[in-house]
Amino acid sequence: MQPRRPLLALAAALAVAGCSSTVEGTASPSPTEPSGGSSSSSAPSSSAEPTGGGDDLTAGLLPQDAFGAGAVVTPISQSDLEAGAAVGTDLDGATITPESCAQAVAESQPSVTDLTGVAAQAATSGTTVTAQLLTTGTPGDPVAELAAAATACPQATITSPDIGTATITLAALQVPALGDGSAGLAYTTTVSAPDGSQIAVPALYAVVADGDRLLSMISTSIGGTVDQAAFTALVQQAFEYQAQQLD
Repeated sequence: MQPRRPLLALAAALAVAGCSSTVEGTASPSPTEPSGGSSSSSAPSSSAEPTGGGDDLTAGLLPQDAFGAGAVVTPISQSDLEAGAAVGTDLDGATITPESCAQAVAESQPSVTDLTGVAAQAATSGTTVTAQLLTTGTPGDPVAELAAAATACPQATITSPDIGTATITLAALQVPALGDGSAGLAYTTTVSAPDGSQIAVPALYAVVADGDRLLSMISTSIGGTVDQAAFTALVQQAFEYQAQQLD
């Protein structure tokens, strides 16, 4: 089966991350000094080399200082991406409603290795984590799929022995008109534990197509809020930076 954009799978993965309060790849980073925007002085380390085994996209990732003073930026490896996809799609024993959302989850088959190029990084600042992903060879029409996501599945409920009950509420997010198409999504994952307690994880997600390249960005806050204006401005900055560095 051809891989599709794992929108609900990604939300499920964030719910798990919110419950554990752990973000893979951000623990005990090596200290680096922010610089004035040079792609070499504050670029991700060599472990962020293209995971798809093809196009080298690392030069297109934003420098550390773009994420603000004090942000800790670390590369995301292929194993990190595959682990996140596995968390989002391994829903054996889960009940997903409504049926339209269950179908979307069932058909989500993310495959990092099928892409021709992948580079990714995560920036942590306080309770906020922002991930940037550049890919080539992404199948389907990610912009159109994301634009239609909130209409196709405005709310889903996932009940699982592992995470209890999670409710995912989705709404369209206005993002700048960029490149060959752009779309955004705002969603909140609310997890209800067996003891009745709840944790809500808000997230913003945007994709921008630039020829064969796709920029994907997501920002979430564990125990906090996400700033839509700041996020959409960062998406525009990330698009312009990758275009300048890679074209």
